[in-house]
This record gives sequence, structure tokens and C-alpha cells, in this order.
Amino acid sequence: MRPGPGRTGRPVVTRMKRLSRSRRWFDDLGRDLRHAVRGLSRNPGFAAAVSLILALGIGAATAMFSIVYGVLLRPLPYPDAGAIVRVGEFAGPGGVPDLRLSNRSMLLLQENAESFEQLAAYEETSARLDRAGGAALRGARVSPPLFPLFRAAPRLGRLFREEDARPGAARVVLLSHRAWTNRFASDPAVVGAAIDVAGEPHLVVGVLGEGFHFPAPDTGFWTPYVIPPFTPPDLEDAAGPGGPVVGVWSFRALGRLRPGVSPEQAALEAGGILQGRGAAFPAPAGGGGQRGVRVVPLLEQMVGEYRPALSMLTAVTVLVLLAAGLNAAGLLAARGVARRRTLAVSAALGASRSRLVRQLLAESVLLSLGGGALGLAAAAVLLRAVPALAPGGVARLDTVGVDGVVFAFAAGLSIAVGLSCGAGPAFQQSQAHPLRTLNEGGAQAAGGSGLPRKHGLRAALSAMQVALAVVLLIGAGLLLRSFVRLLTFDRGFDPVDVVATVVDNPMEVAPDRMREQLSRVRTRHLRLQERLFDELTARLGSLPDVEAFGLSRNVPFGRIVRSFAPLRPAGTPVPSDPDGMVRTGLQIVSPGYLDAMRFRLRAGRTLTPLDGRGSPRVLVANQTLARGLFGGGPAVGRRVIVGYGEPWEVVGVVGDVVYGGLDITAAREAEAFIPLAQGADTFFGFRSSIMVTVRTSGDPSAMVPFLREAAAAANPRATIGETASMEARLRSAVAWPRLYVFFVGSLAGLTVVLAAAGVYGSLSHAVAQREREIGIRMALGAGNAQILALVVGQGAALVGVGVLVGLGAAMAAGRMLASLLHGVAAADPLTFLLAPSVLVAAALAACWFPARRATRVDPVRMLRLE
Repeated sequence: MRPGPGRTGRPVVTRMKRLSRSRRWFDDLGRDLRHAVRGLSRNPGFAAAVSLILALGIGAATAMFSIVYGVLLRPLPYPDAGAIVRVGEFAGPGGVPDLRLSNRSMLLLQENAESFEQLAAYEETSARLDRAGGAALRGARVSPPLFPLFRAAPRLGRLFREEDARPGAARVVLLSHRAWTNRFASDPAVVGAAIDVAGEPHLVVGVLGEGFHFPAPDTGFWTPYVIPPFTPPDLEDAAGPGGPVVGVWSFRALGRLRPGVSPEQAALEAGGILQGRGAAFPAPAGGGGQRGVRVVPLLEQMVGEYRPALSMLTAVTVLVLLAAGLNAAGLLAARGVARRRTLAVSAALGASRSRLVRQLLAESVLLSLGGGALGLAAAAVLLRAVPALAPGGVARLDTVGVDGVVFAFAAGLSIAVGLSCGAGPAFQQSQAHPLRTLNEGGAQAAGGSGLPRKHGLRAALSAMQVALAVVLLIGAGLLLRSFVRLLTFDRGFDPVDVVATVVDNPMEVAPDRMREQLSRVRTRHLRLQERLFDELTARLGSLPDVEAFGLSRNVPFGRIVRSFAPLRPAGTPVPSDPDGMVRTGLQIVSPGYLDAMRFRLRAGRTLTPLDGRGSPRVLVANQTLARGLFGGGPAVGRRVIVGYGEPWEVVGVVGDVVYGGLDITAAREAEAFIPLAQGADTFFGFRSSIMVTVRTSGDPSAMVPFLREAAAAANPRATIGETASMEARLRSAVAWPRLYVFFVGSLAGLTVVLAAAGVYGSLSHAVAQREREIGIRMALGAGNAQILALVVGQGAALVGVGVLVGLGAAMAAGRMLASLLHGVAAADPLTFLLAPSVLVAAALAACWFPARRATRVDPVRMLRLE
């Protein structure tokens, strides 16, 4: 039985028609591509120029996408990584960038929070693995739930158990796959063996899988983190006036959210649990701050600080891509003007407008794909140099490269750019009337005294290129002035010929005997510092190149760890409001530190070896503290009360110091420098690391061996890390601004070249099309000056329009750059004057050559042609 027409016959016919249409579409596409290849092969110079221009824009965009994808968008290499979050408490309107959780809050959340599957604590550390030899290895102390939280599995042995993190448990260690391979030659017998970690024997219980690394890619080992139990504080537990309470310890914490729970919901629940239960971090004095819990996805916590910088660089790259596209579109428009008669013949022979548009778009897409291939190769080369150009410590930068995602992006971008660049010229050229175009005469084609109408698209594209170049030049100028300001700003000390290093003294307080051991550990730590200072004196004091040296808890451009206490002049009553006292940062330093850093001494003296234990309590104040305590009066010789304790005498005043690399416009904080021997006991000076600073008249790096010897003699378990000259620390601190200047400046220079080339090409083509008109003008008496003024005037009009549009856009973009500028206004008049001037000079120079060519037109030959 034959199928009825309404049952199966009609769908079969419909499918056959669809297949036929699809086949015809592919056949037409193949013919258009073959036609485009033949057309471009007849003009290889044009094809190469357009492809190279597009390669610049597509290559820059591809490299930038690879960086953004690798750092910000690529998922973390852990199962269900989106559920892993950082958990921490914050106090103040802005919170703190490094979220930390207290031991009391951890206990409360573990017992009451329903939003988390697991909560784990960790702290980064470093230690020497003596059996393996070599330098100190980066490691971490972690609580046992951390590995289940990451869904990590061991390659050998086992993971930590809860009993491994209990007070008094045997010391155990886990090795990373890299450390096991590089330090232990992949020996499986290492599991179950004892190795020394920071001078203490540890039993190796396992080796992690090859793909796991946390908190850093080069983490080599993990030891159990014994979370100290919370003990309610009382007056005996206070570590001196204004010091922290020994019953509260803080650490970094991670959590894994339960399915369906968002970070915001988890933060709301955790905040409600901790509210009113004495959170570890009190709200700032004065009642103006806030207190709460922050829950941030781990990826955001790792890379969130880079997002503004990468967003700005991406925006700049998009502008460069747009400039390259406009330049390519201008070249395609110029080629279309030259091919108008050819296209008119095709139309007269029956080619439809859609067929002409397809042929022209096929050419532009082929050119763009060629540029994309070159750009992808250039991006692969550029990405190899990214680690050397980028600031150190950028998370996940090691994942940046060309992979399948980046390749697909480059291919898709090439097709999109090709269609965008070719669409305008294609539709404009396909509109031409065949008969009118074929009948056009030379004089009619010339147009009037301005740019011909058919050159209007190219003129508009050239003006847009000028506008983009103005925006980028002004942005680069603002960033350059800001960078110079950062380098030349007086920070209150002299960084030249100074080397600073960190000496880590590994010591632990047993949580079950914390109260009994704390005083003894503080005393021992102070003795180690004094012994280190004595060793430095013995080893460095006789060296002729050493000018000064000292110990401190902090150095500029380093980690800032300070205690704070309220200060008031001695003899004044205790104010009822704590805001009536001057909140002061306490810097505990040894004699020689202020001299080694060459802090600007404004009055009195610095600290000396006579300011030791048992001698009168003295301190050196900075200018902000002196003004806050005594107004404009003299400060030297006056006495102040630190916290609520005994009085201290001010023996000197130094200038304010800028510790960070970028905060040159921030308000200065009050600061007091207290002798190491007097302040360590009083202000809870117990810390596991201390900075050593040496000023030399020679090469600062030559001091490193002496520092290692002194540290080893003072404490055989001590390790040396973060050794760098202060000049290197300054360069590292301003690494992002330096990258901004290099990146934006390079792309701005490229855009200026593209804009000048666009103006040159537009005028050159216009002059070529108007040779007959120019010849007639010259025959009628026009001189060279008039011809020059005619052509240069047309170029100046293009440049003027572009500059005006660019200045308006730069004003808006400047406000977006304000957060990246330091000591320079976003509407800096000098930059807004000089940057367009550079572009105007380059563009007018580009106008000169077409204008000179116009003056060489032979009027007699043009009259004969006419």
C-alpha cells in the first residue's frame, strides 16, 4: 500500500528539499571561497597587509584571553571546586584581604553550622627536610579534614587522622608527589621512615597524588595543625597592656558547602551563630565599623585581587583590536572603491546583491583567518614571556597557555572580526548602481573640494582610529606619570644598598600546656633574637662595607605585622572614650635598624645598645605621633603612657615612613619604635620570624652568606627566606604599575602607528582618485601651497574630529583609571595636552607624504586624459 500524502510522503519530500538547499548553500560557499582565494592571490601585498594588521589585534586579544581564562575563569583542579570556600571573620568597613578564623569561632561553627560539610584550618610554613637535603621547602600545617574537603587521595600510605592533630600525638608528615619525586627519588620506602622537619623527627605516613597541590603549587609537605583549644580570657592571660589574648588564636580556614547552599547563605548563618558570642575580632573603637563573617569562593579569594588589573588590561586589548579592525575595514573599503567597476560588471551580468556581499565577506573572513593564525602563533610566543613580565606571586599564572579553549576562542574571534570588518564595505559596495557606475567619467568621479562621497566610510574609520589612539595615549600617559611618581616619591627612608632577609625560628607551643609554656617560649624567643643580634655584631661589625644593621618585625614593602596600643601624654587623665587616645602602631626594633634604613631623624636621637633591659624605657616617635600627642610642641624628653602601663620617654622623632609600594597618598599612621630588649616582653614580642636589615657600601647580596652563618650560629634550626635588596622589594611592590605602563604604552604606540597609517592610506587613496581634479586645478593656476593646503586640510579635519571625540572618551576612561593612579589626577592637564599633541604630530606627518605626491601631478597629462 502506498503511503498517504498526509502520512509519510510529505516529510520525506521536505527532508529532501532541505538537504538540497543545504547542498546548494555549501556549493555556493565553496565557490565564494574559491573566488575569494583567486581574487586575493592577484593582490598578495594587500592580503599580507590586512592579515598582519589583524594579526596584531587578534594576537593581543588571544594572549589576553588566555591569561584571563587561566587566572580567573579556569575551574580549580579539585572535584566540585565551586563548593570550596574561604571562611573568616572581619572587623571594620572594608574587612581584611586575608580572612582568618579564630579557634573559638571554628569550634562554634563546627558544632552549630549546617551550611558546611567540612571545615578545616591551615597555615603556610617552610622548613628544611634534612634527610632530603637542599634548601628550605614550602609546606603547610593543616587540620585533618582538609584533604577530604578537597576530595584528595594518597598515592602511597594514608592521609591524616583526627588523632594526628591531638595534643601530645606523634609527629607525622605527608609529602607532595613533587617532593617525593625530586627530594626522595620516588622511593616508596620513604613511607614509614622518619625524616627531620625543621630539626624535629617526623614519621612519613603518606604521599599525595600527583595532581594535588595546596595552598601553593610548590607546597612540598604537610604536617598536622593542632588547633589550640579556646580558654576564656582573664586579666592574667593578657600579654601586656593592649596585647592579644592568649586564649584566642587565629588561622586561615576553608569550608565545603553543602549542595544547594550559596556563600551568602553560609555567611548569614555563620554570622548569626557567632553574633553576640564574643567573636575574636572586636569592632573598631568609635562604633563606626562592622563585624561579621565572610564566606568567599576559594577561586575568588585566590584571584579576586587581580580582577581589576586584568579587567583594565582586557579593555585596553579590546581597544587595540578595535583599532586594528577599523584599519583593516579602511583597507577593504579602499579596495572596494578601486573594484567598483569590476563589481558593477558582475552585477550587470546577473550577480545578485546577496551574492556580491557573500563574495566580499568571504574575502574578509579569509584575511581574518590568516591574521588569526598569525596572531595565535604570536600569542603563544608572548605567553612564554608573561611570567617574566607579570608581578611575582600571581596565582594560577602557571596554567596560562594555548590549549583547546584558547584555540577555539582565536578561531571564533577571527571569524567574527572578519565579518565585522567586511560588513560595512561589502554592503556599501554592493549598493552601487551598475549602469551609473560604468558610465562614470573621470571628472565626475572626482567629487568636490572635500573628500569624495565614496571615501566617506574610510574617512570615518580613520577618524575613529585617531579617537582610539587618543584614549590609549592619554591612559598610557596617566599611568606613566603615576609610575614615575611611585618611583620618585620620598618614602621616608633610603632603599639604596640595603638588603633585608627573614630569619625563621621554628618554635611551637603545645596547646595543652599553652598557659604554662607561653612565658617560657617568649623568653626563649627573646634570647634567640638577642643571640642573633650578638652574632650579627660579631660577623658584620668588623666588615668595612657594613655601615649599619638591625633587627625588626617589619620592613617596608614586606609583611606588615604590628601591635597597636593607645597612647597619651603622661600626666593626663585617662579619657573615658578610647578615641581620646592616639592609636599607635608599635614597631619593636633593635639598635641600628633606624640607621640602617636611614629614617629621617627630625629631633633627638635613635636607639642605641644602652637602651636595654633594666634601663629607662624609651621610644622613638614618628612625626604623626608627635603631632597627635603634643601638637606643634617639642616631643623629645616628654613622657607618654603606652596603653595603661608605665610611662616611656620620647628620645627621638623620625619622619613618617610609607611601608607599602602604592599607598603614597594614604593618611599617615602614628608609630612608635621601641627597643627590642624592652618591648619584646612587654608587648607580646613572641613571633617565629624576625627581619634582618643590613646597609652596605658595596653589593648588598654579598651579605647573605654572613647572615646565614649568624642565623645558624644563633639557632641551628633557623632558616633564611625572602632575602632581597630594598631596591628589589621596591621594584616588586610597583610591579603592577610597571606592567600597566609597559602593556598600555606598547599598545598605545601600536595604535598610534595604526591611526597614522589609516590617515595616510585614506589620503593616499583620495589623492589617487582625485588626480584629474588636482591636475585641472593646477592647470587653472593653483600653486603647490594651495594643493598642499587642500590635502593636508582634509587630513587635519579627520585628525581634529578624531582628537575631539577621543578627548571626550578619555575623560570618561580616566575616571575608570582613577583607582590605578597614585599621586596623579585622572584629568591631569599636562597629560591631556601632551598625549594628543604626539598623535597630531604623527598624523600630520602621515598627511605630508600624500600631499607632496599631489603637488607632483602633471597637469598636461591630466588634461590630455580628460
